[in-house]
Amino acid sequence: MTREFPQEPLSEVFCCGSARLRILARQGDPGLAEVYVGEFDGRPFSRVEFVDGLDSRLPREEKWIINVSTQAGCPIGCLFCDAGGGFQGNLGIDEMLAQVLYMAGRHPSHVKTCAKLKIHFARMGEPALNDAVPDAISRLPDLIDNPGFWCCLATTAPAGREAWFERLLNVKEAYFRGRFQFQFSVNTTDDAERARLMPARLWGLENIARYGERFHRPGDRRVVLNFALASGIPFDLDRIRGVFDPRAFALKLTPLNPTRRGALSGLRTIFRDAHNDAAAERIFDELSESGYDFIISVGDGREDAIGSNCGQAVLRASLLQ
Repeated sequence: MTREFPQEPLSEVFCCGSARLRILARQGDPGLAEVYVGEFDGRPFSRVEFVDGLDSRLPREEKWIINVSTQAGCPIGCLFCDAGGGFQGNLGIDEMLAQVLYMAGRHPSHVKTCAKLKIHFARMGEPALNDAVPDAISRLPDLIDNPGFWCCLATTAPAGREAWFERLLNVKEAYFRGRFQFQFSVNTTDDAERARLMPARLWGLENIARYGERFHRPGDRRVVLNFALASGIPFDLDRIRGVFDPRAFALKLTPLNPTRRGALSGLRTIFRDAHNDAAAERIFDELSESGYDFIISVGDGREDAIGSNCGQAVLRASLLQ
């Protein structure tokens, strides 16, 4: 969202089954991440984002990330995310798969040969509120000709969606055993703060722990608990130890991405790298002795310049009209 990466208007149409996807804009760096804005016929003014992404340390043939939206807008309204507001409903199976196949068609030679192709259901929207998501995931093996590709999904763990989570577990077991990266976006260990940051009815940490222990089977990756660390927001490792089994769960710490909504909410990240904040240093020291596998995930700084955080490209496209 800077002058370095202007948003380029596009006019393309891509069809997948019953879905007709109109590509409206693109912005970013093809060597790191390009964010696309589109809308579907029958959903006027209901825009979605999807991302063609890379790991800046690796070429596309080694790692490639396709990040898709599951809803038009998002009903959760997290205080740090620009995707909230203006919720226009769930996307259908073909509408989600259209995003995947459009991106796959941009680099067809890599679809079969990429060593680690990851399809993320983690862009705009809360996947667990869309009944079509498990069905879309189950269709991926027939559409992506790469037996080693991974499915990834991130959720805030909405309450009342137990049947959806059961379906997801069954789909993972049937199609992606050992190749499913599952993440709970927890963000704080304090229940009141969690409800404030993510203002929706959510599972408590104990419910997350019970489900995660069932989801994680021998050969699977550990279920990830993600914490986007913000100044003044509690992160209590003792609470984590008391609830989550390190044999089934790993911890992931990320900066709180700079978003318009986060700034308006007064939220500020406590770190941009591993050595510039005393609070972050304390947490890193504790984690090293915790017994948990943990990841410190600080993205390439150009991603902020691109505006590759959820909702930013749609917001910018609306402002430029």
